[in-house]
Amino acid sequence: MRFYIFILLFLLGSTIVNGQVIQRNDGETAEQFAERFKPQNAKLTHGVIEMKWNDIPIIIALYKQPYKLPLKQDLEQQTYFRIVGTVFMHKDKNTFIKTGFGVIDTEGGEPNIETVFFANADTDKTKELVVIASWQQQHFDVDGTLYGTFVYDYDLSNRRNDWKLLEKISKKLDGGCECSWSDGSSKKAKFKTAAQVKRELIRLGYK
Repeated sequence: MRFYIFILLFLLGSTIVNGQVIQRNDGETAEQFAERFKPQNAKLTHGVIEMKWNDIPIIIALYKQPYKLPLKQDLEQQTYFRIVGTVFMHKDKNTFIKTGFGVIDTEGGEPNIETVFFANADTDKTKELVVIASWQQQHFDVDGTLYGTFVYDYDLSNRRNDWKLLEKISKKLDGGCECSWSDGSSKKAKFKTAAQVKRELIRLGYK
């Protein structure tokens, strides 16, 4: 399965640079705060999550953003969709640092978020951010849902960094296609829930 991870600012179409310190207004809900700092033309997707991670208050927001390919790559100029992930990390008082965790792109269908959670997926004690995405597959010879797992790590020594995709473990946790094919064959996805991914991580030795 292909992973399209874009971190360049011009692709996101946002005027707020990752790593920038931003202000949360008094009385502002997490949803209102996330809405103010959304990328250009994007809409919030999934639910905004407000929680603590490593004793740091954070707000996780996922945005679905339409885009078009350059004319040379797509003469029909059809609209594609990608999901832009953002973690707002509390700095002090009402200020947060905006960090990103890449983009989940179109994969035979537009991306949707199944779940977002934290789990240990490497050798340190800090839990990683895990996102399970899905894409509906309706084509001439296949029908079903494709599942992908994205695991992101964060370096707490530099709070202005973005989250880094851990490609090896992400591919090990790739759910695959829960699909039926025109030849009569079918297949079940390996991982499509947080519980399934967590069990596999424990089996692999991560606790």
